[in-house]
Amino acid sequence: MTARRRGSSQWVTFSRRWRACAGVVSIAAAACTPATGAHQGALVGLTSGRTLWIAWPNDSARVVTEKPHLIVPRADGMWWAGVVSRCVIEEGGGGWVEDTIFIGRTDRVFVTRAGEDGRVELDGATCDEVERKVLDLRTRARKPAPRDSTMPDEEPLNPETFYCSIYSRRITFASPTVLSIEGRDIGTEFCSPAKYSTSGNNIVREFTSPTRIPLRPLLSKEVSARLEQYFTESDGTGFPAENPGGRVDSTWAMARQQGAWVTQMWIDGSIAARGGYETEEGEPLPHSFTGDTPLPIAWTELVRQVPNAGDAVASPTGDYILVRKADSLMLFRPTNKQLGSPLLRVHIGYEGSFAMVRWATPRETRRWNATLPTLEPPTVRVESSP
Repeated sequence: MTARRRGSSQWVTFSRRWRACAGVVSIAAAACTPATGAHQGALVGLTSGRTLWIAWPNDSARVVTEKPHLIVPRADGMWWAGVVSRCVIEEGGGGWVEDTIFIGRTDRVFVTRAGEDGRVELDGATCDEVERKVLDLRTRARKPAPRDSTMPDEEPLNPETFYCSIYSRRITFASPTVLSIEGRDIGTEFCSPAKYSTSGNNIVREFTSPTRIPLRPLLSKEVSARLEQYFTESDGTGFPAENPGGRVDSTWAMARQQGAWVTQMWIDGSIAARGGYETEEGEPLPHSFTGDTPLPIAWTELVRQVPNAGDAVASPTGDYILVRKADSLMLFRPTNKQLGSPLLRVHIGYEGSFAMVRWATPRETRRWNATLPTLEPPTVRVESSP
């Protein structure tokens, strides 16, 4: 299994229908192909949970503003999508480790219109607050060494080792109609005799509702059958899954691979085997769903020109290409399939893969240059679970 694809300019509706459970769901992907030279900006959402607004009137490129969370332009205005975390103090170890006071972290995804509050249900306090409490509890629980002790001084406490369970969520794709969420439930090595284990809970859903989007209607019968093989052979416990087709539809997420959007499947596994794993290579998703544009330069040639490039996204006309390399993002304007020197290079960190790239017309660029710098991130109200 191989590739993936994505990118876009204005979000225009391409309708694709499929049967899901007891109804027919219609999802509109974003794509359009305006006239050449029609783009002067890109709204870049990263999986690390932030958005860069980059503009280049007259090819003088700069990062105009950066915001936490993802900013998603829709026909009814700007929307926010992001992740909120809360932590609780929990006891663990069961005698397997010296310390029994740990932290459990849980994430939730929120979606809200700009200017409105977001809401999630989560128990606990901010993780910074809980880390301070656990640091205090563990510090007081430490037994001081005798004055004449020849024992070496104890290592200082590291808050990273306080975490026992982490229920993480990460947005891997965002469009006006679709969200892809990668869920991982991790038991860490700091409180478990099995050292660590991971289970998965991927979700691809409609942008403003929890309605899940099945994968198989997006793919050919041959590709769907190939993916079902993951689950007909084993469900991670050594036995075939009862409903392999349903598992394909319920365990997929969207990920980047060599300049394209592809499927990413989660395969469950036993704790003894350190939990499950995700497929290394994915099946390409249709452009009508992702709203992307194929790269105007072959991936092998792009990597030859930008050694160690990790990903790339092209504007709908192919006039501009964003390339991610290690911890940097570069903007190019290729000529005759030659990238040349980057118009812009910006540090984004090693954890920042593309979750969204929205190419902007000159009119949108002027408007967003004026409005995005002052756009306030939403207040997310965290309510305790009932």
